[in-house]
Amino acid sequence: MNQIKQLFSAVIMIAAIGTFSACKKTFDAPPGPGDVNLVANTSIQSLKTYHTIPGVFDLITEDVIISGIVVANDESGNIYKQLYIQDTTGAIQLMVDAYSLYASYPVGRRVYVKCKGLTLSDYNGNLELGYKAVIDGLPSMQGIPGGLVSNYLIGGSLNNLVQPITVTVSQLGTALNDKYINSLINIVGYEFASTDTSKTYGDTSAYKNTVNRYINLGCGSNINTVVRTSGYASFAGTHLPKGNGSITAVYTIYKSGNTATKQLILRDLSDVRLDSPRCGGNPTPPNPGGRVTIASVRALYTGSNIKLTSSASIAGVVTSDAVNKNISAGSFIIQDASGAAVTVYAGGTITYNIGDSIVLDITNDSLLSYRGSLELKTPFGFTLPAPSATGRVVTPLVRTIAELNTGLGLALNAPGNLELVLVKLSNATASGNATFSGNNTLTDASGTITLYTSATALFSGASLPTGSRNWTGQAKNYNGTTKEFLLRNPADVQ
Repeated sequence: MNQIKQLFSAVIMIAAIGTFSACKKTFDAPPGPGDVNLVANTSIQSLKTYHTIPGVFDLITEDVIISGIVVANDESGNIYKQLYIQDTTGAIQLMVDAYSLYASYPVGRRVYVKCKGLTLSDYNGNLELGYKAVIDGLPSMQGIPGGLVSNYLIGGSLNNLVQPITVTVSQLGTALNDKYINSLINIVGYEFASTDTSKTYGDTSAYKNTVNRYINLGCGSNINTVVRTSGYASFAGTHLPKGNGSITAVYTIYKSGNTATKQLILRDLSDVRLDSPRCGGNPTPPNPGGRVTIASVRALYTGSNIKLTSSASIAGVVTSDAVNKNISAGSFIIQDASGAAVTVYAGGTITYNIGDSIVLDITNDSLLSYRGSLELKTPFGFTLPAPSATGRVVTPLVRTIAELNTGLGLALNAPGNLELVLVKLSNATASGNATFSGNNTLTDASGTITLYTSATALFSGASLPTGSRNWTGQAKNYNGTTKEFLLRNPADVQ
């Protein structure tokens, strides 16, 4: 959104939402990840009460410190010079006059904000925390200057859980201090308006305008809510999905006179899961713009290898580590919000990193069992897509070895099968060889499982840890008989 706010409403009315610039600025990076010697003394929702009159610029003169988890940043290009942080009480938009904020403030990082000297105001009803300025003699707001960022923003621990709040659109208020404004939310049972389903998310012309695409509950409903996408977003040229389902997004508002428009700002396409039939029960064929879940793809396997001839795609986060090579060459594992995971074999050199978010067209892929494990095999010559986001955190399921073995014992297409799902085993000990290489045994109070490390893994020659540890990894049935647990890298042992 335009980062300069003029005091006069006439100017505000004509200001362009979502104006972007190619200007790049650097800023002082925050301290490295970890605990910091700061304590929040005010909640985000309490801070919002400092600002009660629309259009006023409220300078914070007290030693106020808030703390929140980054829930959205500028990584996909759909957010510009802004961070959204959230605590248990609410969320707020931070205006920062710097580029590539995601490098220092990834989703899941805790951020402490020293608010003294900053200003609270609103841009057409949407609350913002930034830096007071005077433009052409008028009070205005701008982002915290790049050189001053470290005076106000202190980066804390990484990989904190980011959990959207599930709401209905009717619960989303438009009052100045509504608790959901700037929060990461999830809405279920919605779809894009039929008049928009032939369009792309954003404007791919040379103008790269920010555009609105309308969502509703289908069947002729009209809820005056838009998904707003910048022409600079990495997914601007992707066609809208035609199905019904859930959307995760940052909730913002835009007021013009007495009319308030509810806006949803996507982080990337993994936030959109519209893969169910539209309202009225008439399913539409999936297409690369719409998606199916990994769980629904696994459900297609009934014991025989098949080719997926219908147009479809999946979206999820890469959870395997190609660099450390404890996975077959040319393969990677992807997991999505359905809780299911699958191996994708594309051949060649895999360049994805753990946490890369990708949208994968699976049209004409083969779904097959390879050595007892389910796998998607891409067609010859297929080009893997670039990540739509990086640094996404998949929180492992905490399970006992007995629970993991039970999950692996289910049919490959059964709901609840834990094959390749990221799992954490607590308080387990390893025994067997002197090093990781080959077959070892993991044991906890509930049972045992084979700990397998390929001889090609970069850590295969490292000493096998002694004593009780926590182990994070992925499991599968090798040849349908041996239940194996595989680490991704040495950091998976805590």
